[in-house]
Amino acid sequence: MLSYIEIKSKIRKWWDDGSFLRASLIGAPYFKRDVPKIGLDDIKNIHKNIDSVFKSQDELVKNSKEVKGYGFSIEWQEKNYKIIGSNKFIKRITVDTEEDFLKIIHKEKEYTVFKENVNFILGEFPELKDWMLQNPLLIIENANKWEELIKVLSYFKNDHINNKYFIRELPVNVHTKFIEQNKTIISSLLNALIPDKINSTEKDFHSRYYLKNKEKLIRVRLLCPELMSKYPYIDFSIPLSDFIKKEILSDAIFITENEMNFLTLPLKKNAIAIWSGGGFQISYLSDVGWMKQKQIYYWGDIDAAGLAILSQLRLYYQNSISLLMDKITFDKYYQDGKSDKKIPANNLKGLNEKELEFFHYLKQGNLRLEQEKIPQKEINDIMKGL
Repeated sequence: MLSYIEIKSKIRKWWDDGSFLRASLIGAPYFKRDVPKIGLDDIKNIHKNIDSVFKSQDELVKNSKEVKGYGFSIEWQEKNYKIIGSNKFIKRITVDTEEDFLKIIHKEKEYTVFKENVNFILGEFPELKDWMLQNPLLIIENANKWEELIKVLSYFKNDHINNKYFIRELPVNVHTKFIEQNKTIISSLLNALIPDKINSTEKDFHSRYYLKNKEKLIRVRLLCPELMSKYPYIDFSIPLSDFIKKEILSDAIFITENEMNFLTLPLKKNAIAIWSGGGFQISYLSDVGWMKQKQIYYWGDIDAAGLAILSQLRLYYQNSISLLMDKITFDKYYQDGKSDKKIPANNLKGLNEKELEFFHYLKQGNLRLEQEKIPQKEINDIMKGL
């Protein structure tokens, strides 16, 4: 026989799985529920552990409706044995009323608040009924937020102007961080409330609901002394949209994975260096029209991820050339570096045959030579010879 704590845990599942709350939402009357799999004792061999059986039954009786006035009810069956005589044994445990159920799991106040919130939400947005049926526990988890949530939903449904505001300047009467701190629940609600007004192909909150977002900055460093006289700065960051619109004069562009390597690239005639944030953030440079007219050089870590980034860049700009990312450089400077990046791809279309072979070699051995471990003289000499 299960203990009182175990019986209570089984009853609590009706709340935790949302079944009780869903029934409430559709107005279904409470029905008498059996507690499943209560661990009935083997009547045939009851005499072998009769003391333990009686002890378990006594614990359940003390916590039953019969004694407390509320809670689960016990049904009995009487059996007569030659060895132990006639005795009563638990046959069934039920929760007969909604009041009993809520008192057992101490959810009376929470359920009252739940019903109040349901009425409030439906009064404002009856079209959220299906959402509530799918997410009854979220109504409870956000019990003290529904007044603010409704304000946010009302704005997006009735007044939102696409791409006009940053998230913190939205004209909604909630504190400035409320939307940021509650993106998950707001997103779930908006998906249900205004599916025809969202960008369903986007996962990012700002893009999905047409909000302005802080723009990615591209860092630019002028490597050519002659170019330096034409610009007010030699090292500057500009919004991606501006970077795309306006060509920066140069014949060659050097891109590095590591920021410090970007900063220490030597001077080079008619050349600039750019840094988009490192790693696969190179994707921000995927559609810069004026870059297609430049000779692009890429210098990244010598590992599977570095070559995957090189491949990605080549899909944007086919004439991209790698610097110091070959097996000769690797064999010359490698010590014992290991990569912690998992690259699932095997056939990288941007790599030539030799590079692809090297990629598989690095991936199989999980090998890595970070670019900053290559002496500065190497890149200086390479760039002189270009």
